[in-house]
Amino acid sequence: IYNIQHIDEANFGFLTGKRAFNEALTRTLLTAMPAHAPAAARFLEKVKNRPDWESNPKINAKAKEIIIYSFVGPIGIQLSKLMAIGKTPLSEKKQKDYLGKCLHIAEYTLDLLCFTLLSRLWDRQKQAPTDLPTDLYQTISARLDYDQTTELNLPSQFRLLVALYRYYLAEDQDVPLPELNAQDEQLSADSSLHTTIKELEALGQKLHQEQYTLLDCHAAEAALGQLLGTFAFLCGYKMASVHEIGYREVRNSDPRFIHRYTALGIDSKAQKDAEKLLYVPDTSYTDAVMLFRGDHYRTGINLFPFVVDLNALSFEHGAMISFFKSKRFEDDNLVYHILESNQGRILEHQGILGAHTAYEDILMDNEKRKQLNQDVVLACFQQARDTILNDEFEL
Repeated sequence: IYNIQHIDEANFGFLTGKRAFNEALTRTLLTAMPAHAPAAARFLEKVKNRPDWESNPKINAKAKEIIIYSFVGPIGIQLSKLMAIGKTPLSEKKQKDYLGKCLHIAEYTLDLLCFTLLSRLWDRQKQAPTDLPTDLYQTISARLDYDQTTELNLPSQFRLLVALYRYYLAEDQDVPLPELNAQDEQLSADSSLHTTIKELEALGQKLHQEQYTLLDCHAAEAALGQLLGTFAFLCGYKMASVHEIGYREVRNSDPRFIHRYTALGIDSKAQKDAEKLLYVPDTSYTDAVMLFRGDHYRTGINLFPFVVDLNALSFEHGAMISFFKSKRFEDDNLVYHILESNQGRILEHQGILGAHTAYEDILMDNEKRKQLNQDVVLACFQQARDTILNDEFEL
């Protein structure tokens, strides 16, 4: 292997067991999904007599489709992008894009898990404030106060996930994602998953230094498969972005709330981030990104302000889901990472929100409402950070 001077798609297949891009990932994920995705279970039953099904283009295409619409919201969309890159002709750009997308998906997955546990911890700390153990305090503070002057990497994200999970167990509290309990062995510093995450980080360094090879794409695909396979329970969750709640009560009739929301991800009918309405007797959070099981997001976990929909904040159609990335060192404004474009967006303090905010005037002006929404994100983030850490918060 090491004597081969030039690796092309032909000998790449030989070196990796004659598997094309995405084939190993497709098999790994489908095999891990049946308990959480009925479509995957039905698929595997149908192909049980086809040991090489992932090499059949037609069957493989159906398998990829199931993976894409089964995985939760933004992760499913990112997997669709990875699958699309895998089908393009071999080139230097393909290798770079494929390796980069594998790393992005790993990062987003760990962030989604961490933000879910942090969001529920915020709710708990608000109800019953308590001082966190020193190690956990420092780990959470390092993430929420991250200003890009220090290193944020996949192992540090994994350490935060493990620390949060272990804290819930130590406090005898229900883990917000109960499926994590089945992965208890992997959520430790000496697990095979931790080793895989360190391998992904090393591949990221190769990408940054432009010292990667075609075989690194195969290594990244295998590592991503193990990571997503471990957290395949995310196929049992959905996400929604709640844009607006209206109210309707006709005389002598029961009141109803009108929810305008976006169902995040790609569904089985190939609809991406479909906009929908609910006409129900219950209200919900607004400007919220919800993670939930079943059909009703109203009982889910609100990920705001760690995860925001920039389109909801600016009254645009569709969704632009963004994850908190960092604080700016110079002014404490927040940087969010837009998943769709892999670009950063700075949310700046607008000076609209305060103790004496004149909502009646602001809500009449759309531009001021957009500014207010930015201030609300920054204020909620600071409140979440200080409540979780049990530090003093001032608006």
